[in-house]
Amino acid sequence: MIRKSVGWAVVAVALAFITAGCGGREKARIEIDFSKAAEWRYMLGADVYGTPTTADSGQYFSGSLRAYLQGLPGEAGVGPLRCGFTDVNLVAPFLSEDERGDIVRRLSELRVAVSENGVTLSDTSGIPGVMSGGWDIIRSPARVIPAMPNADMAVGSSWEREQRFPLSIPNGEAEGLMYQLYTLDSLYRNDSGIRVAAISWVFSYRVATKENNDEGRRKLMYPLSGSGRGSAELDLARKKLVKSQATFQVTQSGVTGMEINEVAHFEILE
Repeated sequence: MIRKSVGWAVVAVALAFITAGCGGREKARIEIDFSKAAEWRYMLGADVYGTPTTADSGQYFSGSLRAYLQGLPGEAGVGPLRCGFTDVNLVAPFLSEDERGDIVRRLSELRVAVSENGVTLSDTSGIPGVMSGGWDIIRSPARVIPAMPNADMAVGSSWEREQRFPLSIPNGEAEGLMYQLYTLDSLYRNDSGIRVAAISWVFSYRVATKENNDEGRRKLMYPLSGSGRGSAELDLARKKLVKSQATFQVTQSGVTGMEINEVAHFEILE
């Protein structure tokens, strides 16, 4: 009798492992439906922090961006989501009022296109800045909005995207490169019973100048390279990105002695 009980216990444990294994490879279609994009409204927030790495390298500083990102009427439909910023609020004490005003104007005129290939922006000029090491505010949406594969994906599977974009900077022409590796972490139902996909990613960012030498790179008041991590939740029933967040650290900049970090978040407003 004891042997039979032990035997059934072994079978039960084996079945539990098999069931767990099958559940772990559950699949779902990971995509966003842009057909009603003009009705969507998101809030984008980004906070930047600069911390001196040595006693004589400067002072701690911080800045923040808050804006709404919404689909443009008449531009929704099949294909990329096209949207623009409204109600831009930028706090950046390290910039002059003229610089701050120019950045707010550029953000207000910015057009953002989101597709399965990533995020593209209508403005590719670099953002000026001294204490900030060239905090690239315009690049914030590209760092925090994930690129969906528009395909059936199993939990634990990954996809990657590489985006190149030209940069017009005060020191001449350059090219930005952002590489992102995404993973479908889990599928679950939230407290409202809605099926949700949890996604995470890591990314790297670097800038290559036309002047491919140390002197040309030192002239750049701009993040030359950086890395970060992100996470997001996707409403599978409505095919909408619910929220996402990303952290970004400048690993090399034209400004030495300063560590630059950015925390960005993005969420839908119902």
